[in-house]
Amino acid sequence: MDRRAFAGIALALLAACGKDSAPSAERARAPGVESPKASSEATQGQQEPVVPPKSALATAAAAEADDLGALPAPRGELRDPRFQEKYERRDSKLDGWNTELFNERAGAQLSTLGKLLAHPETLDREHVAALVGPSFACVDLTPPLEPSGQKDGLLSAGRNVAPPRESVHAGVDGALAAFRELAEAFAGGELSQAKFKVISVEEREGSVFARAYLHARGAPKRGTVQLQSTWSMEWTPVPAEPADALPLLVKLELEHHEELVRPGSDQTLFGEATDAVFGAERAFREQLRPDLEHWAARIDRSLGISLIGHEGFALGDVDGDGLDDLYIAQPGGLPNRLFLRQPDGTAREVAASAGVDFLDASRSALFADFDNDGDQDLAVELDPYVLFLANDGKGHFTPRARASAPSTTSLSAADFDGDGDLDLYCCGYILPDSENVTPLPYHDANNGRPNTLLRNDGAGANGMWNFVDATREVGLDENNRRFSFAASWEDYDGDGDLDLYVANDFGRNNLYRNDGGKFRDVAAEAGVEDLAAGMGVSWGDYDLDGDFDLYVSNMFSSAGERVAYQRKFLAGADPTVRSGFQRHARGNSLFRNLGDGTFEDVSETCGVTMGRWAWGSVFTDLDEDGWPDLVVPNGFVTGSDPADL
Repeated sequence: MDRRAFAGIALALLAACGKDSAPSAERARAPGVESPKASSEATQGQQEPVVPPKSALATAAAAEADDLGALPAPRGELRDPRFQEKYERRDSKLDGWNTELFNERAGAQLSTLGKLLAHPETLDREHVAALVGPSFACVDLTPPLEPSGQKDGLLSAGRNVAPPRESVHAGVDGALAAFRELAEAFAGGELSQAKFKVISVEEREGSVFARAYLHARGAPKRGTVQLQSTWSMEWTPVPAEPADALPLLVKLELEHHEELVRPGSDQTLFGEATDAVFGAERAFREQLRPDLEHWAARIDRSLGISLIGHEGFALGDVDGDGLDDLYIAQPGGLPNRLFLRQPDGTAREVAASAGVDFLDASRSALFADFDNDGDQDLAVELDPYVLFLANDGKGHFTPRARASAPSTTSLSAADFDGDGDLDLYCCGYILPDSENVTPLPYHDANNGRPNTLLRNDGAGANGMWNFVDATREVGLDENNRRFSFAASWEDYDGDGDLDLYVANDFGRNNLYRNDGGKFRDVAAEAGVEDLAAGMGVSWGDYDLDGDFDLYVSNMFSSAGERVAYQRKFLAGADPTVRSGFQRHARGNSLFRNLGDGTFEDVSETCGVTMGRWAWGSVFTDLDEDGWPDLVVPNGFVTGSDPADL
């Protein structure tokens, strides 16, 4: 198992885990970090209960509480009338947004169609007649494809560059034939699925016109297949009666269609290996496998636990055996975990013996050689501080410095001043609406928690490391309160020093050009402000022209796509404000470096905007053809309703 595969397992672990393992009896504490923690009187070798005993009050309330231990909401009117209107607006019928009412009903029809496509044995005339009108017409839904890439039979990709315009199927029987042809391309047991996202709705001339993304995958006899299509549709309006009436599909055309095939195999390119790697460890089974809701019901909120799950991880070889190890940050009240990769591919948990099982709320960590002794040291956020720990080369860590950097959500190291040691940039992020902070304006905010540059000034006579806040001194305080999620260093202008790009959730992104250790935000003049919900950033030479291009991971919002382009949205507002909201919902961005200090936005022409709710990204040559591909992890908190996302 190589480094890339192990990193993929780490991503899968964090995405699937709600975080749960028995806190060890010996609990490390960050020097000087004052935050509540449970009693640690147990002696070494003794195990504390995984689930703390409930108080008498909690037991008495259990009969009325929900699964999270929360008491039911008060009956009757809302306690605060200021929120009454906001709650009423959850129903699109109450505020005149008929297009969103249509989206709900048409979405239900498309969801039904997706289930029929994934289970073609149920695809019959009766079911189809409930979805389409008698005058239905559509094009070929599986048009001829032009190959766009292949490598030794591992993967092949095809795209239709001239979508068909002429209808070849008519009526209910025609719809049944078209859908069956589409189903034959990807149907295949448990792997099969077909999901739609409606991205635009417009009422026009007695009909409703909508566009939707279709994502489908399956494992038929010819191998694993994935389809991506953009459908342009005409529908009947939602009937007035009955109350739950659904619209019917009248016409269907294709805007875009592509297929990705892994020939001759019913297996996906990557397989789930989380249990095989981590399953033998008690820390994984009892702490990381249960979800965050499980722990939120059992841990005091003041310890810093959150259902958002913004905790990250660090990957690096901490014990010098040539194998990458994994450090996982955890919410307050749960110990951070360190898994050492073993030669057989499994992982062994050693956080307590390594001195890094902190109980403080922790959202980010980074392995890097801060003292230039050849091993991987550790920087870990223990809010409101970043703690630096020296590695003895065998995977045991000792605190060497502590610096203030409140609400740090990610860390990035580089030698920005060229003095031979690594400095650290800390992205500050505070959850919207917490501590009375709301992004203002939502799509162009500059009122968040500031980021911090910690300059490495080496070790003092006492052996402690000196990290100094140099943010203002070097000019990085410019445009520095934009709810930052991620940052990455690269010499994009080829002048020999490292520049910095910062992806911001609620504000324009920053490109800080480094000129001799002093920075200036040149994002606007370079063309990379990227007014969107920035979550991650990656540099890579995607076009192999010798300079570094930029890929920014953003939040794609189908609701934003639908709503922000409608005439009634922010009616009367400045067009630049409207366009800002529209841009905010578009998705990911790819900027081509033009070599003159500026970039060209090639996101749509390269087809890389749809990364869903994207978190980070990495350029890597997956099919070994010499061209860097893009891997984009995505997703968010999923509740009991699978339609939440």
